[in-house]
Amino acid sequence: MYGSLWKWGASYLPIGAVYTSLMLPTITVELVQTECDAFDLENELIEEALRQLRTQFPHNTEAAHVFLKVVVLNQLYNTRINNIDVEPLARRIAGIGIDALLDQGSFVAVDRITICPPLKRYLSFASKFCSWHNPAAYPIYDRNARTCLWAYRKQDKFAKFQEQDLWVYADFCAAVTSFSSHYGLGRFNLKQLDKLLYRVGGQILQKAGTK
Repeated sequence: MYGSLWKWGASYLPIGAVYTSLMLPTITVELVQTECDAFDLENELIEEALRQLRTQFPHNTEAAHVFLKVVVLNQLYNTRINNIDVEPLARRIAGIGIDALLDQGSFVAVDRITICPPLKRYLSFASKFCSWHNPAAYPIYDRNARTCLWAYRKQDKFAKFQEQDLWVYADFCAAVTSFSSHYGLGRFNLKQLDKLLYRVGGQILQKAGTK
């Protein structure tokens, strides 16, 4: 599919207690651009709809506005929030004065959305909500991104984190930074790295038979 853009090397992906031998593409500038273009082509309408919604409701102080944003983001980005949790989560976001934190790019914003007792910890949603409002500050955490980072960590040892460290958002962000530095991807912004991690991580999962 990608012709010469894919240069293969062996790696291993943990699936439960089992490690499955996989082949990973070499991370290159050309690969990043190809994956970004493919993401944009597949998700053009979704991204434009989200952009217009955020433009219409840029702030997060009115519960009704936040509720609409949570519903739409959960559906379009598949963040897997239980239906029963959507309203309390929206009320939580509207009540914690999160806009200043988002403007600052503070990781505290992600933590305050993620830690919302008695609800589940929706880290993927929290990172996507924050990235939606400030994509230059918040990399998106999800299964695909986590899988991609860990697979390349196992293969190329670009950093020293353990797999469980990626469940902590600050450590996940540090891993993304290390990934970008190791492979010489400084010309790309976080949104572009999100697209790379999402697509390559998804391809790894497909090859492993877990997606």
